[in-house]
Amino acid sequence: MCPICWINGVLFLLFGASALSFGAEWYILIPSFVLLVYGGYKIWIGIKRGKNFSAEQKVSNKKTITRFVIGVAIGLYTGIAVMYALSSAEHLRMHDLLEQHGIEEHEHY
Repeated sequence: MCPICWINGVLFLLFGASALSFGAEWYILIPSFVLLVYGGYKIWIGIKRGKNFSAEQKVSNKKTITRFVIGVAIGLYTGIAVMYALSSAEHLRMHDLLEQHGIEEHEHY
C-alpha cells in the first residue's frame, strides 16, 4: 500500500462525504461525487502500487496509514467533544425558552 495515495484517498473521501452530507444543490452534489470517486481511485492506485513493495516497505507503510487513521479518529473525537462542550449550554437554554413560552412539543436531541 502506498501511504501517500491512501492518505490522499482518505482525505478526498472525507471532503466528498462532508460536502455530500449537507449538499442539496447540483453545484454541491457534483463536486462531492467527484471527490468521492477520486478518493476511491487514489486508494485503488495505492493498493495497486503496494503490490510491488518489499515486505519491509509494506510493514512501514501499514504503520504510517494506521497512525494517520488514529490521528484522524482522535481529531474527530476532540472536535465532537469541544463542540458539545461549547454548544450544550445554548442548546439547553433554547429548550428552556421554548418551555417558558408554552411550546411543549419540540424536538429533543
